[in-house]
Amino acid sequence: MEPYFFPALWEQRRICIAQTLYEHRVQSVLEVGCGEGNVVAFLVSPSPNDEHPITRLCGIDIKNDALDVAYERLQPNDDDKRDLRVDPLNIQLFHGDASVPVPDLSVDAVVCTEVIEHVDEQVGAPALTHAVLGGYNPLLAVFTTPNAEFNVNFPGLAYGTPDARFRDDDHKFEWTREQFRSWAESAASKYGYTVEIRGIGLSMRNPIASFEPYGGCTQMAVFTRNAADSTTHFDVVTGSPPRLHASAEYPVFTQPQLNSIALRSLVRKFALDICNAQQAFQLDELWDILEIKQQFKRCRMLEKWLDTQTTCFASQTNGLYTVKT
Repeated sequence: MEPYFFPALWEQRRICIAQTLYEHRVQSVLEVGCGEGNVVAFLVSPSPNDEHPITRLCGIDIKNDALDVAYERLQPNDDDKRDLRVDPLNIQLFHGDASVPVPDLSVDAVVCTEVIEHVDEQVGAPALTHAVLGGYNPLLAVFTTPNAEFNVNFPGLAYGTPDARFRDDDHKFEWTREQFRSWAESAASKYGYTVEIRGIGLSMRNPIASFEPYGGCTQMAVFTRNAADSTTHFDVVTGSPPRLHASAEYPVFTQPQLNSIALRSLVRKFALDICNAQQAFQLDELWDILEIKQQFKRCRMLEKWLDTQTTCFASQTNGLYTVKT
């Protein structure tokens, strides 16, 4: 059996990217080089931090056919139309050169995953870096790219020999950890960011006998904008900017909150369902129920409401609640 990653490397990348975005509480995200919308689609599900939901997702790609696929997969489905979201979600897809910023497009975060190695190292990579960090100047930027040193674990790539190959025929280069760090630190200094380097895919199932992690199969740079640096840099941007290709709006729950009696009855019903299985319920268990989210919008509002309903619910010292009979 050939060596493989579990979870799959693409899944590990998307999880790491999503967790980074959630940690920084961003609410609008642009993916440059979005292709068929895989990462954007991964972010459609409501974020775990209900106080800072992602309400806007954008993608840019040079290929019309890839954007058409992305548009189809990002359309609200029957479940989205039935199980209405608490917070709005707007999606915009742009067609054009990702190295030229979209005018007046402002986002909290930009993601550039497995893209930079597909452009010319001397011209394309600096232009893409400039567009992301200089043009959009987001609070947060995330880049991922293959770690060339990890290729030694793939015998077919013949890393370190005259016959060495890249992981993909379309790759124009693949950086070592030192090269990646050098690029990241130089870009951070130029555009006013702090950068952290992380590794993804540190281990494999059924590895070769001489397996070495070398910092991970994928390397990720997380750029956080310095507080004093919020000036955009459009000075050398040339070319036609990307144009809007398609957009989608997800349906959202807009009905007013139930009256006090109906609301108490609804919460009591779901609380009893949980208690029947385990005698008590936790706040998070109740908050996981969509109908509860639709009524309270924010978990802190549910907690505040529960604390006022002393005739119906009892708060325990261990963080549990019980239903009074």
